[in-house]
Amino acid sequence: MLENILWMLILMAFTAIVGVLVFKDKPKKIRFIALAELALIIRFIFIFVLYKNGTEYSGTDGLIYHQVAKDIAEQLKSGIPLWNINYEYTWYTVLMGIQYALFGVNRYAASFINSFIAILSGYYLSAIALDLNFKTKRSFLIGIIYMFIPSMFVWTTDTRKESLIFFFVIMIWYMSLKVIKDRQLSMIKQGLLIVSICVLIWLSTLLRIYLLYNLSGALLIFLILYYIKTKRKLPLVFCIVVMICSLVINFTTVRENMRDYHALSLDRSKSGDEDLDEEFGSIFKTIMEKDVASAVNGFLTKPHFDDVPYITDIAANTLAIIIVKTEMMLWYLCMIVSVFGIMHAFIRWDPYLIGVLAFIVSYGLINALISENVADTYYRYRAVITAPVMLFADYRLFFQKIKALMIGSSYHGEKL
Repeated sequence: MLENILWMLILMAFTAIVGVLVFKDKPKKIRFIALAELALIIRFIFIFVLYKNGTEYSGTDGLIYHQVAKDIAEQLKSGIPLWNINYEYTWYTVLMGIQYALFGVNRYAASFINSFIAILSGYYLSAIALDLNFKTKRSFLIGIIYMFIPSMFVWTTDTRKESLIFFFVIMIWYMSLKVIKDRQLSMIKQGLLIVSICVLIWLSTLLRIYLLYNLSGALLIFLILYYIKTKRKLPLVFCIVVMICSLVINFTTVRENMRDYHALSLDRSKSGDEDLDEEFGSIFKTIMEKDVASAVNGFLTKPHFDDVPYITDIAANTLAIIIVKTEMMLWYLCMIVSVFGIMHAFIRWDPYLIGVLAFIVSYGLINALISENVADTYYRYRAVITAPVMLFADYRLFFQKIKALMIGSSYHGEKL
């Protein structure tokens, strides 16, 4: 127990330090950091509840990753080099295995780190909003809401890869905005950020294989639109680098990892689909058999209220069922309000937000078409777009813009 207390205290200290560094010149940052600490503490409590029956028995994917990580730790301790170890599923298990090899097998500690990463995601989501010149109050509110979304506690406290995926997606968009908007960055820093973005795209692809197309495609739309709007050379260079990087990743990573990719609902009725062409054929067959409208609706709206009591992890838990239903009501409201934010982004022709929207749409379509038609699956996979959707969730700017157009007055948006 003492070891777990030390882990929690160290991560709480890091949370405060990172918060001060990221928001050092912003007013009311102390209150925001305090709420982030509270979100982290609640996650710690949830972890102890999650593992009340033991760390070797709780969870689905998280338990599998934990078991694989223990095997990786044993390989590392036996002297096998990191680049020669055998592992399954995802490199996230390697990360856990390294932690277990260095600090001992402790699933609590792995979950604590995932929780800390989730708080960092909330920090940098607020940082994106601030860089978009949203008001400080609204920017901090976006991060706070994100950190306190009930389902996020589930996805980011178990030993699953979701916490890293959410963080990488947010960091890619944060760094992309930084490269384009911060005119004080030197060419060396710009180059390092662009290289870092490409590395994160690669790592994201290894975690969820189709993220390559969502992330790189959306970034290309953002950069091309920004170049057309400003005629600056930087977005054009950035665009070319991302394009080259994406092609390399596609042919060296995606094709090699497509075989037996467990997250795709492939047709296994014929001969095991051992050939890569058969894998692609199986995916296209799955897509062609889908009712697209129904699948998209399911991805965006499930679990419906009548689905919630049948979610395996919360079945017969009245409080959890009420919480999930409440969250779904708020999600529906968020989607409705976001429509006005999306229209405002198009009226202003904001390349960055249009690029973010391209990511949301492409990610939603891919998951709607290839994921199993199960409420639990849609619920978990949709969590990736929760953060970017929140950037659009404001109806006021749209109506202010319309009012300004009608009366012929100037309008500059929210501090923008």
